[in-house]
Amino acid sequence: MICSLTAGARGAATGTQPALIRSVAPVLWGLCVWCAVSGVAPVAPAHAADAYFKDKQIRLIVGSAPGGGYDAYGRLLAQYMKQHIPGNPTVVVQNMPGAGSLVAANYIYNVAPKDGTFIGAVNALLATDPLLYPERVKFDPRQFRWLGSALRENHVGVAWHLTRIKSFDDVLKNELIVAGTGGATNFYPMFVDAILGAKIKMIPGYQGTKQGMLAMERGEVGGEVGITWASVKATNGNWLREDKIRAFVQFGLKKHPELPDVSWIYDYARNDEDRAAMDLAFGNSEFGRPFIAPPGVPDDVVQILRDAFEDTMSDPDFRADAEKRALDLEITRGAEIQSLIEKIYKTPPVVVERVKKIVQSAD
Repeated sequence: MICSLTAGARGAATGTQPALIRSVAPVLWGLCVWCAVSGVAPVAPAHAADAYFKDKQIRLIVGSAPGGGYDAYGRLLAQYMKQHIPGNPTVVVQNMPGAGSLVAANYIYNVAPKDGTFIGAVNALLATDPLLYPERVKFDPRQFRWLGSALRENHVGVAWHLTRIKSFDDVLKNELIVAGTGGATNFYPMFVDAILGAKIKMIPGYQGTKQGMLAMERGEVGGEVGITWASVKATNGNWLREDKIRAFVQFGLKKHPELPDVSWIYDYARNDEDRAAMDLAFGNSEFGRPFIAPPGVPDDVVQILRDAFEDTMSDPDFRADAEKRALDLEITRGAEIQSLIEKIYKTPPVVVERVKKIVQSAD
């Protein structure tokens, strides 16, 4: 019997294949030589994936404080995803809050090892931050390895029940003070103030959605704008049931089916220019709970992680646990996110400049 080296392993032996295969090429070559002598069929190269992550630890960096929506999704995914990664590595969650996930994203892009052992759960606004805040950003979103998103989402503005705010029309006439916890909760209030004349005053510096909600309960602020609807339900569902808070506006490319009577921001656009600005501002809602790996992670390792993410999202136990925690799920695959981001970066410069000026004038 003649045992030939597979094309992938043969390429690895010459240095033309990805890192994962190259790392096991000597083993595969020796195995094939043994097989040729003994007449035993070789082990399939797919087992190389088991060897790559075996006995390793994957660190999942969550770019927000404990207790909020991003943290809830990150911890749930970490609990189940490890079962779907060949080699069964451990997955450890580390919170790295700051500037709407900018601190975490800069770390993942510039510092974290590029071998698949560091991944991140970050704010979707990172996709547009380099266009709108170029001075704050040390990464190119197109270069991240996007693993997938757990949710397509709508953001909302919520107001405490003691305020007079019941719809977006009310904030066009009455002032509402809101908590800024970074990311969308800082940007959305500034955006609607500048483009539509809403009377929303944002107080920045609160660490995470949970702290913003507690500030509302203490009477420091009257609301919070730019939280995801899924996060509100997951972390403050009891307040919704008790009518302590009410959603008064929703942001997204389309209305959420659960919020038919809540004001939709696109209904307040006055012209095509307003709508184009909203498309740039809110387009990343299509991948509202994204997970990333650093640039430079080998393609074969990225594929292992993407497959594990998709398998986790369809895992019945994972989905049942998410339902129990009131965490909505709607997957966007990594390759699709990559295409969406490329589209965002084809936005006409005049639209980008308009939105950028709005942000800078509101700072």
